[in-house]
Amino acid sequence: MNTSRSIFILSDATGDTASRVLRAAMKQFVGEGVAIRRHPNVLRKSELRAILAEAAEADSLVAHTFAAAPLRRMMEEEAEALGLKTLDLLGPLLDSLEEYLHRKPKQEPGLLHRIDEQYFRRIDAVEFAVMHDDGKHLDGLKHADLVLVGVSRTGKTPLSVYLALEGWRVGNVPMVMGTKIPKPVLELPRDRVVGLAIDPRRLADIRRSRMEYIAPGQRMSYDDELEVRDEVNWSRRTLTKNGFRVVDVTQRAIEETAHLVLSAVGKAGNGPPGGKQRKTRRRA
Repeated sequence: MNTSRSIFILSDATGDTASRVLRAAMKQFVGEGVAIRRHPNVLRKSELRAILAEAAEADSLVAHTFAAAPLRRMMEEEAEALGLKTLDLLGPLLDSLEEYLHRKPKQEPGLLHRIDEQYFRRIDAVEFAVMHDDGKHLDGLKHADLVLVGVSRTGKTPLSVYLALEGWRVGNVPMVMGTKIPKPVLELPRDRVVGLAIDPRRLADIRRSRMEYIAPGQRMSYDDELEVRDEVNWSRRTLTKNGFRVVDVTQRAIEETAHLVLSAVGKAGNGPPGGKQRKTRRRA
């Protein structure tokens, strides 16, 4: 007798949704070794029957996410005939939403993973963020939705990437004490630039950890607390003098900081501008 256990996943799309749900649920069963076998793009009755016959032979549980009601009915009928236990992960949810929304579902498989306009906008935004990281290609900042400005180690790059993954085209520019903010930044509308500030002690700790990694044992003004305090105060004065809004990033999660940045310039709650994919300007 076969004592191994398995769960078959059947879907008219990728089966990724069912796989994620099952793996999350299986985390609650410590020590249970269960093989999960995924069968995507099941659209024909003959294919469905063959897979279910294999599942019956292995005495498996069958989970499925069929978007189309006819396929769900066929699935249940065939499984019942074979004496298989089934788990419909999508049908009950669709039925409840249909009742609540008073609207019929599209019953189109694969909508979650369909490559759409939003997908291309995010790819474009990430490419823009990489191209305009750390003060590179300043002339291209006029095409940015947001520009982040701040002294070293205030989290400009990770925040730029996070916002880019939401579809915002973001550039970031470092501030160096005693040096003027670059002219292309000063020429931007004030609702497109946000300065990042941080507690000097926290910044000194961050920089010290960084220096221990790249140059162990060396002491520099870069992570000296008094020097850092002067630098942070200078950056705040400079940003305020030029009319830029300032967000304090001290001990904030990146999600919270992103929300504060968007709120500071009146963009929170709004999606990235533009419906069509915008071509990123490149240099030869």
